[in-house]
Amino acid sequence: MSSQAVISIPFINFKLKMNPSSKNQICIFSKHLHWLDFKEVGEFSRKLGFDGIDLTVRKGGHVPPDQVEELLPKAVAEIRSAGVEVPMMATDVNDADDPLTEKILKTASQNGIKYYRMAYYRYDPNLEIIDNLKLFRVKMEKLANLNAKYNICGVYQNHAGNYVGASIWDIYYLANGLDQRYIGSQFDPRHAVVEGGQSWPVDMKLIKDYISCSVMKDFVWEKINGKWTVKNVPLGEGMVDFDQYFKMYKQFGLSGPFTLHIEYPMFPGPEEQFNKKEKNEMAAKILEKELVFIKNHLEKSGITER
Repeated sequence: MSSQAVISIPFINFKLKMNPSSKNQICIFSKHLHWLDFKEVGEFSRKLGFDGIDLTVRKGGHVPPDQVEELLPKAVAEIRSAGVEVPMMATDVNDADDPLTEKILKTASQNGIKYYRMAYYRYDPNLEIIDNLKLFRVKMEKLANLNAKYNICGVYQNHAGNYVGASIWDIYYLANGLDQRYIGSQFDPRHAVVEGGQSWPVDMKLIKDYISCSVMKDFVWEKINGKWTVKNVPLGEGMVDFDQYFKMYKQFGLSGPFTLHIEYPMFPGPEEQFNKKEKNEMAAKILEKELVFIKNHLEKSGITER
């Protein structure tokens, strides 16, 4: 990837200041900036006021897993040279026995990455649910041991749908009793509300000791062709009660990076019809608005470790 291009976002108000040493760093998920190279991602995010990057280190991501030893150190160095951190990454890792797993974790740890999002487990329909969970618990224990070797924390995101972990009780079963320094939860209030409705605060309380980082996104239920479906929307325009979420976040004494996910369209048409400058400008308007929302809620909730 080239690191020569200069990022220009002339209309942005740069009053939002980053804080790379924050315990509650606000990161942008690099999946949403895949048209930018490593240094460009860092420059773009710094100018908007983000503290860090949640870097995709997976198939189709900024760093392909089979090139991790070569490209991840380069990615981290170039992003940091732009003035932002790389505290976390999203991976395909969920099996300590996979030949790529140790290379990915070792390289990430050597380059100062503290958290990696695991790939999801899927239920085998030929097994009972508890038998599935017993098998995945063994995998989680092996990963915890490998994570301890490299002093890195694997986090499992609760994701709505037919995934292990759509129900927070799955994650509690898999993680309970393991060392919280090496296995954690990437808590996603959007997915928790989709699956938990009004009971999501119970889920958050259940898993609170394992919440290492959080995902920021929102949704509404929408009826399309007579069928209810989930529609992703900007933060604060959907069904997630962020006032309650941040109140509980402070009450439980949580800390750790936030990763902003934009699951609704950022462009008014197919991405390929826009050039890099146009995409930068359109994405910047959306990302700045979402960043302001998160920072305002952190301040409103009295979470001052920014």
